[in-house]
Amino acid sequence: MPQNQFQRMTFALITVIITVHAYVFYSLYVINGSYFSSIEGATGVIDGINKQGGVYAFGHYMPIWAIILIEFCLAYLLENIMGSPCSFKLALKVFNPAETHHMFFETAIICATVGLMCPAMSFLAAWMYYPYYAGFNLFTLLANWLKLVCYNFPFAYFSQLFFIQPLVRTIFKLIFVREKHEKAIPQTAISSNCIITVGREFCSGGAETAKKLADRLGYQFLDKELIDQTAKELNMMPEYVEETEEKPAGFFDIPPHWVLSANWYIDDSENVMSNSMKIMKVQKQIIQKYAEKSGVVIVGRTADQILKDYPNVLSVFFHADKKKRIARCQKLSACDEEKARKAIKKMDKLRADYYNTNTGKVWGSQNTYDMYLDLGELGTDAAIDQIISQLKGM
Repeated sequence: MPQNQFQRMTFALITVIITVHAYVFYSLYVINGSYFSSIEGATGVIDGINKQGGVYAFGHYMPIWAIILIEFCLAYLLENIMGSPCSFKLALKVFNPAETHHMFFETAIICATVGLMCPAMSFLAAWMYYPYYAGFNLFTLLANWLKLVCYNFPFAYFSQLFFIQPLVRTIFKLIFVREKHEKAIPQTAISSNCIITVGREFCSGGAETAKKLADRLGYQFLDKELIDQTAKELNMMPEYVEETEEKPAGFFDIPPHWVLSANWYIDDSENVMSNSMKIMKVQKQIIQKYAEKSGVVIVGRTADQILKDYPNVLSVFFHADKKKRIARCQKLSACDEEKARKAIKKMDKLRADYYNTNTGKVWGSQNTYDMYLDLGELGTDAAIDQIISQLKGM
């Protein structure tokens, strides 16, 4: 499943390309095929459309390719604005990912998507294909909309559930297949079992720098991979884990007897844990498992405190000037300065609250970490060089 904004947009793109072509075929051949074939002198649907002068839309006859292009643009816009963001949240309101098999939860997401997208696209289609030559009437528009929903919904549901979404997921996995073995530049002067934990301000470039550091050292890298492993361990959707992790527990997430203990976050009473607490516990176990193997670079999740008693641990915190982070956020998210500023403030607060609550330490404080590096001034390569120099002395 998608793990970042680029992958989400790509997933939506593949879905819309397949869906639009399927719906155009359904509309022209299944619903209106007999009409086009019956046009005088027509030998088939396409021939009938050509003899008619195209497909009637917006009060004009337009070629099929124009219809596909228009529907594609409308569907892609709706999918990114409404379909993808809202369907996951709607599914969460009905099912608990921790107690629901992932296939059922994915089905709930698909159903929510169809429930949102089918009426929306049918309404736009009612405007597109309205018989403007006969004049405009609002009740006729609404009647046409209802008719299109009745025609489209059964096809939308079964095609998305049994054909389109399985095909989209297969294509997506082929595009974003992950390499099992990373190529690395050997660093013979550095121990192969060092552990590097990385804290980072939002949009400082810390995660990307950590990945390049792991590649250069030939170490394992643990960031988004931790989401997939946690989801598999708890039988949850990766999107739900990503939405929930690294956020402070709410008051009702903490069982009463834990409040009295300084080490409440390591209690093993799973039967009283909320989902957020289960995620935190499993992530801690996965981090410890990786730390017991060969060299690893771990991003976030309070790994520096979880592994504080392990040998050969180097904790690093990446920060950068706020203006540079805002500019980076604007570039990555294509948003304005105010939205970037709010996003940075929100994410930094979430990470600080999560870290401070679970460790008793201060997130982002220079005294909390072994190395405190300004990525905005140093840049990725110079920061990596400093870390490697530090490792050589360990």
